Parts: sequence; C-alpha cells; structure tokens
Amino acid sequence: MAAPCHAVPVWSIPGYYLDAAGHTAAKRLMEEDAQNAYAAALAYRITGKPAYADKTVELLNGWAAVNREVADHDGPLVSAYLGVGLIKAAELVKGYSGWSGRDREQFIHWLTAIFLPGWDGIPGRNNWWSWSLYAQLTLFQFMGDSARFAEEAANLKEQIDSSIAADGFLPEETVRGKNGIWYHYFALAPLTAAAKLVLDTTGEDLFHWISPGGKSLKLALDTLFYFIDGRVDQWPFEADQNFPKPLAPHAWPLDLYEAMAGVYRDPEYERLVSPCRPIAGHKNSNSGFYVSHAWIYPTWFAGEGK
Repeated sequence: MAAPCHAVPVWSIPGYYLDAAGHTAAKRLMEEDAQNAYAAALAYRITGKPAYADKTVELLNGWAAVNREVADHDGPLVSAYLGVGLIKAAELVKGYSGWSGRDREQFIHWLTAIFLPGWDGIPGRNNWWSWSLYAQLTLFQFMGDSARFAEEAANLKEQIDSSIAADGFLPEETVRGKNGIWYHYFALAPLTAAAKLVLDTTGEDLFHWISPGGKSLKLALDTLFYFIDGRVDQWPFEADQNFPKPLAPHAWPLDLYEAMAGVYRDPEYERLVSPCRPIAGHKNSNSGFYVSHAWIYPTWFAGEGK
C-alpha cells in the first residue's frame, strides 16, 4: 500500500540474453506495480475496503498517464506477461465508483495504443505468441470486445495445434538448451491461462479440446509432467536442465500444475503440488516479485476464489 508507481515515459526492455542486468532492472518497474495492483484489487474484492481499490486505481492511472512507449527487444514480450497483471487488476475494480469513466478510457487507450501493437506484431510463434494471445484475450475481455475476443480465441486454437507436437513436446522450446524445461512451462502457462479465460467468457472448453492434428493442452502438460516429476535427468534434449530444487510454493512449475490440478482433477498433479500448498505463484529470484501473471494465487482461487 505504501509503494509508489514506477511508470516511466519510455519503458525500454533490452533482450535478456543481450543485457541481463538492464533487462532485469527495466522489468522490475512493472513487476512491482503489477503485483501490487493485482494484490490490492483482490484485497478490495475480498474485504470491500475502498483503500485497496484506491491503490489499484493509483497504479493503473499512473501507467496510463505517464507511459508513452515500450521499446527495445523484449518490450512486446514483457509488456504482455506483466501487462496482463494490470488488466486483471483493472477487471477487479472495473465497477468501483472511485475509478472514473474517463480514467478507465485513458487506461484502455494506453493499452490499445502503446501495448497492443507490439503484442499483435510479434513475428514468431513460440512462447512469445502464446503470451501475446493471452494478453490480447485479457484486454478484449476487459473491453467487452466480443468480436476481437473471438478472433483471438480462434488464434489460440491454432497455436495449440501448431505449437504442440504429436509427442507432446513444444518444438520451438526444445531447442532452448539448458532452459528447455523452463520454456515449456513458460509457454504452457499463458496457453492454459488463455484457455481458462475463454472458458469463463464464452463457455468453450479448450482444456479438453483436441485439435484437428490430434494435439491438446493435456498432452503437452502430461509430457512435461513426466520429467518434472523426478525425471529431469531424463530430458531427451540437452542435459543438466535448469530446474528448481527443491520445489517450493514460489517456484515454477507448481503454479501451473496447481491450477491444472483443479481443472483436470488429475491425482498425479495433485500429488505433486499438495505438499507445497499454499502456492502463490512463481517469483523472480532477482527481484522478489512475480515473474508473470498467468497463474497467481492458484491455491486460493482453487479453494475459495470466485
């Protein structure tokens, strides 16, 4: 509640593999604000206390009023996986009387003018495009734009079919060296979060959908699960995979599989995550804030969340 807004006119995010320190420092500006906005918005919905909504509104208005450009190599990706945190916070305070219609319109204009072109212009179809689809779906759902939401939902189905191989691996992510397992998680997190958004918005169930090519989210989740469940050393691509040891409430990929345990009622997923509950989300070891906003507070949502 005491943290200030960290918005800057030009949010420049260099490529992580080109300038890790610069990337981390730039990313932290929104990492902190997205986490605080979303946590405050949830606190408002749970308690009804206006002070929490006021904090959320302060952070949303701050970015919308100050930021005018997202720049550099990783700008489109980072603005997608952190920006959705702000949009989800905005959804939670959408009806709050202290957030004026003018300020809501300014927020929407900022996202559509500054963030959306970068998301929509991502050329590749690896995890970047999955984050783009999730961000766009979240934005269009917030805006109530059913036509564009439907268009991106169709693109999501195409991404599920094209990004997952017949054996359940994600070919674009198998080539990521010692981070191959991480990138499988990092691609499946937005795909599954997007599927949940589609389910909640239109009722279409993509969790159990099988594509024309025989691909499904469950196929990819089960393939990754086999290795994270004590078989990391059997990863068939590059050895010595970077993987959190031991698994803990703020370590990936527990946030993903906690959410999926609720979706699929899979006892094996349940067995993996239950010793680490409550699971709150994957935190960045460099900053202490959530890395992305696909699955935050999954234990709470599975148990008591509305």
